[in-house]
Amino acid sequence: MALTFRTLAVAMLLVIAGCGSARETQQIPVSAFRNYGASPLQHTFYIGSDARFHRFQWSNGKQGGTWLIARAEMDIVNEKSIDDPRVARGGYFVSRRDDGRWMVR
Repeated sequence: MALTFRTLAVAMLLVIAGCGSARETQQIPVSAFRNYGASPLQHTFYIGSDARFHRFQWSNGKQGGTWLIARAEMDIVNEKSIDDPRVARGGYFVSRRDDGRWMVR
């Protein structure tokens, strides 16, 4: 019986751990934006903008996904068009300037 309980407990942990690893696309307000930096396990990359949204790929450990932030909510000084073939597909780092605007690096 103990082996069955242990097996069940391990299976439940795997299911719980798997729930947080989904890579989904979410539209978020700029107030929910987090710049996780540029390390391999924690990062936020700006991947470009279209007519409506700025797009970011992010990862924080096993969690991650794509954020869409309305262009009207976030002022990026030197935004990149997602449709431009010259835009780096790996993404760009962003930083916030003293005036509150965002800058692609």
